[in-house]
Amino acid sequence: SKQWYQRRVRVYEPLRSKIPGFNENGRQEDAEEFLGIVLSNLHDEMVSAMRSTKKTPSTRVVKEEEEEETGEWQQMGKKNRVQVTRNTSNNETSPVSELFGGLTRSVVSRAGAKESATLQPFLSLQLDIQSPAIASVEDALRSFTLREQITLNSVKCYRRETLESLPPVLILHLKRFIYDEAAKSCQKLHKEINFGVSMTITIDMLSSGAVGAGAREYKLFGVVYHHGSHAAGGHYTAMTYHHSVGSWLYHDDEKVTSQEGGAVLKHIPGRSAYLLFYKRVN
Repeated sequence: SKQWYQRRVRVYEPLRSKIPGFNENGRQEDAEEFLGIVLSNLHDEMVSAMRSTKKTPSTRVVKEEEEEETGEWQQMGKKNRVQVTRNTSNNETSPVSELFGGLTRSVVSRAGAKESATLQPFLSLQLDIQSPAIASVEDALRSFTLREQITLNSVKCYRRETLESLPPVLILHLKRFIYDEAAKSCQKLHKEINFGVSMTITIDMLSSGAVGAGAREYKLFGVVYHHGSHAAGGHYTAMTYHHSVGSWLYHDDEKVTSQEGGAVLKHIPGRSAYLLFYKRVN
């Protein structure tokens, strides 16, 4: 129909121009990868549009700003230890990065040397769930921020990743698709991961440079599920909380149905939570 064609042009054509190989006729896309590409492209387009509305500074000033933003600086870390900090972001913000963007701080330390810290931006937080000890989102977050021993240039070091800044909307990616060395292919982790409607990011997960004091409180408003046994196929559905109707809605292609509150947390064989969307409430 004419309406269907107009909708396709408005939605699919822009995606096709930005995502190589994108096909609206049924090609399987990884939901997290797809979302990341869409958000990154939206951010880039908004930054470009915002630049065009501002007066362009001189080349000299731009060069100085770039050197300052991408350089290193020293600051005091925990126990008054000096940290050499490097920021890998370009510090250009957009409505997308202000809504979804956060920063992690990765600190590497070794005996007799200054700590080295790197600030890394994210639009979705990648959570490893492979360990048998991880049974919930809280477990995965604690594991993400645990201190680990590593070896760099044959020297024993320690690395710890913490949360430097958290966005108003926090997207958690449960890394269910992993490469199996024995099978030489990508496999899906089917383990159940518990999560709640309310979530607290505790102080011990935050970096010493985190803005603001106290724990961060979040509330669930969306989940993307993967159905199927394999990483290369399957089906995606979603559950979202709709304030105007006061209930959860289940989205399965064009079919939308109202659900009871507990349905979003329910474990169903063959259905695995893949992306969790939380909004900041404090």
